Amino acid sequence: MVNRRRSAEAALLIGCCILASVLFSFDLTPFNNHEDPSLSSSPAPELQRYLLAKAKRRTPKGSIKTTSSSASVRSWANNHLEPVTVTPDPSRETVLFWHIPKSGGTTTKAIYECLHQTLASRVGSLPKFGHDKDEEIVAFHPWRDNGPTYVNVDTTGPVGIRHAEEMGLVPSGLADLIVTGYIGFAIEHLYDDAHKGRVLVTFRHPVERLVSKFYYLQTADWERAYNPGWKKLSVLEFAETRNNENNVYVKNLVGKKNNEKVTEKDLKIAMKTLRERCIVGLTNEMEESIHRYNVVMDIDESDKENKKCMDQFFGDHVEKKNSNAHPTVSDIFFCTCPHGIPFPYLLLSSFHSHINYPLSLSLSLSLSA
Repeated sequence: MVNRRRSAEAALLIGCCILASVLFSFDLTPFNNHEDPSLSSSPAPELQRYLLAKAKRRTPKGSIKTTSSSASVRSWANNHLEPVTVTPDPSRETVLFWHIPKSGGTTTKAIYECLHQTLASRVGSLPKFGHDKDEEIVAFHPWRDNGPTYVNVDTTGPVGIRHAEEMGLVPSGLADLIVTGYIGFAIEHLYDDAHKGRVLVTFRHPVERLVSKFYYLQTADWERAYNPGWKKLSVLEFAETRNNENNVYVKNLVGKKNNEKVTEKDLKIAMKTLRERCIVGLTNEMEESIHRYNVVMDIDESDKENKKCMDQFFGDHVEKKNSNAHPTVSDIFFCTCPHGIPFPYLLLSSFHSHINYPLSLSLSLSLSA
């Protein structure tokens, strides 16, 4: 029982460390050269102490090299996605957005609705819009003629993805952006050798994301995971007793179930897949991330209507704030990661933002074309 509880308590930390290993393994160049903003005092120092204690307790005896020439990308990525070093060609590629919860995905969808892109997610399959029984794939305006355009499929789960495959979603060319949380499953079933794609993914600081999830699901009664009982818990109690995320996104990338263990080989494969096949953005550099996504999708930001949309989300008048306001934690601490190398984390604040160099190279090529 004690061992099981210790494993549960360490789940938050280990998941954060694995994801951080993935992110920091890229060949990196900064988004910007500015220094990190001043950090506010922490309202939850007990969380910091908890994570520090677990980091020391879980320090591995050996070390893991975070890059390896022997690691290979996942087969679905190798066969169905263009490498990030290849200049994007939206005329023959369908873009997929890997939606990681509480990492700016809802904002990203709203931006591309505004930019008049046709989306495939869940909206188009809702019965209230009358297209859930269609036998042919179509794109339509769910709310009004000049509103967002959606395809009549649901790409947010395996059942809907298989249906979208049968309907010929990608070959139809109707969707500009496919949104899903099931990256491997979606790419394996929706794309093929003749219809390759691109993946966009926005990462958030792993601790920041989980703290946001903790507060969000206390009030989001429209979500299936809504849990008002969490209002009675502190962040520390949530980390100790309720958080069940354990390297979930590494497992998603390598095709493992949540109850399976992650190995060093899995970590290397996940890192290589992200580095070579995914266009990576960061929530604390959202505007720059969207600029880069727009290049991949061939969206002309000089167009009057597109510029209006970008200003709506990123203009000087727009107040930068969390849509789900909650207490923040902003302290630097050191986390001993699986490869045994400690590095600074910034809890709930903007750590030095980076992006994979091959992406910046390919974007430079497309911008200069």
